[in-house]
Amino acid sequence: MTFTLRGLSLATVGLAAALGSAAPAGAQTAPLVDSPNSREILARYNEATQAAILCENLRLGVPGESQVAEMASRASGGQYLAGSMLTTIEDARGWMRMIVSSRGCRDPLVMDRLAFFDQQIKPGLH
Repeated sequence: MTFTLRGLSLATVGLAAALGSAAPAGAQTAPLVDSPNSREILARYNEATQAAILCENLRLGVPGESQVAEMASRASGGQYLAGSMLTTIEDARGWMRMIVSSRGCRDPLVMDRLAFFDQQIKPGLH
């Protein structure tokens, strides 16, 4: 069972917190400003995952959510502030829920995100 907090699964919130604190405090090199490119990459990973959840009945669970979060962090270089990261995840997933509910799974934008999921995310899931 997955509980949600304002549209974000608790697993995602926990994983975001874990990724933000994975290294010892002295080893962290947190960015001082957000990188728009990094936020775009993070959003794309979350839009694609949400599209797969809604249109392909994907069930990730905590391990799968963790793997997606790790892939997104690696791809984006983690160049965003923790608060921005959570907002970006929440906004991207909420936006994709809205697109799917209003336009359906055959919408070209949704199909693009599903293709991204199949090409970039799915191969990395164990």
